[in-house]
Amino acid sequence: MAFSEIAGHYGRLDILVNAAGLLSTGLVAELPSGEWDRISRVNVAGIVHCVNAAVPAMARQGRGAIVNIASVSAMRGGGSIGNTLYGATKAAVVALTMGLARELGPQGITVNAVAPAVVDTAMTHAALSSEARQKILSRIPLGRLASLAD
Repeated sequence: MAFSEIAGHYGRLDILVNAAGLLSTGLVAELPSGEWDRISRVNVAGIVHCVNAAVPAMARQGRGAIVNIASVSAMRGGGSIGNTLYGATKAAVVALTMGLARELGPQGITVNAVAPAVVDTAMTHAALSSEARQKILSRIPLGRLASLAD
């Protein structure tokens, strides 16, 4: 509904950025049984639902751009902070992005993913111990986490 309202108000819908995400840390065997559903509902299903809602307007105008936020965790099976489920959902985002690019390209809609490393957000700040933060920083040439401004 929101996407059709935007297209109606502005006459078009040019871009969709799928940036919502949840992080889950801990060993998979020790996580609550519903944790996979919770994380994948936001990190993967949320993209599918937004794409389904945005594509009709983009297809009507014969162009549009979709940008999905993945993560380097997608290629590493998680990261330094025990986030295997997060990595798995972000790998799904990468696969979803490639499939959507093939599906939607003929309609003039580009689909790409950006896969940053650790970004300094409230979510990662809460998840990183001081030790984990230092370990991550030691591997970053800039000596800092990515910022939202980046």
